[in-house]
Amino acid sequence: MGVSIVANRHKDWGLAYTREIEAFLRKRGVEVTPPGQKADFWIVLGGDGTMLRAAREAALLDVPLLGINLGNMGFLTDVDKQDGFAAIERVLDGDYESQERLMLMTKINGHKSKKTSDMSHYVNYSSDYDDDISNLASRLALNDVVVGSNTGGLRRFSVYVNGIHMDDIRADGIIVATPTGSTAYNLSAGGPILAPYGDMLVITAICPHSLSTRPWVVSGSDKICIVPRYPSLLMADGEKLDTVQADCAVEISRAPVYTTIIKTVPIHFYEVLRKKKLL
Repeated sequence: MGVSIVANRHKDWGLAYTREIEAFLRKRGVEVTPPGQKADFWIVLGGDGTMLRAAREAALLDVPLLGINLGNMGFLTDVDKQDGFAAIERVLDGDYESQERLMLMTKINGHKSKKTSDMSHYVNYSSDYDDDISNLASRLALNDVVVGSNTGGLRRFSVYVNGIHMDDIRADGIIVATPTGSTAYNLSAGGPILAPYGDMLVITAICPHSLSTRPWVVSGSDKICIVPRYPSLLMADGEKLDTVQADCAVEISRAPVYTTIIKTVPIHFYEVLRKKKLL
């Protein structure tokens, strides 16, 4: 069996806990392989941000993720640090379940991409990610895609679903969230919580300048298009992907890959919401 470790040096100072995990795996006769390569599963040490970054590459390789929370919320992770070794033991023994989570894919029509990304404070223990995989993965999102103002303040956005004009909205931006991402930025913007196993998406305006503007829940197979009428930013899972020129179309649709998250603790989604103080 091969297992990779993805660590966040801001959450694991000196990679001390990472090295403990590696020693534990080797003692069990498990091969520790570099991230960015095919493995039986990846152990992600950090918080939700670390899980989101790892999810893109892991989805392309069809590798499940076991998250151990070293951060604050840890909504996507399986267990907290003190239970990490027990969780790994259960996975090695086959005592776990896997959850497939819908992902989004973005495409911009109308101009050449000027992609930017800063991954300097994340480390892939024992190896760097493969550049080609990272470039493709940058178009994926597990939580949400946001098209928003690049200078602050209200802007106008035209929203289309399956080619049909849904509305013109004055707002700070538009969020398109997956069920997994419905408890993140979407929730803060007043959007609804979706069950993580649902096949749907939610479109939520950020600070809309209208009392009648409300979030829309659409099918997970729908194709969404957002056309900003002013230069805007394109964000995926909280990271800047591009600057979108005025009147260029941002196409958002279901990705052909899924993020697979390992769960070793039999806790229901609603219990997680209560535990994380979201209800």
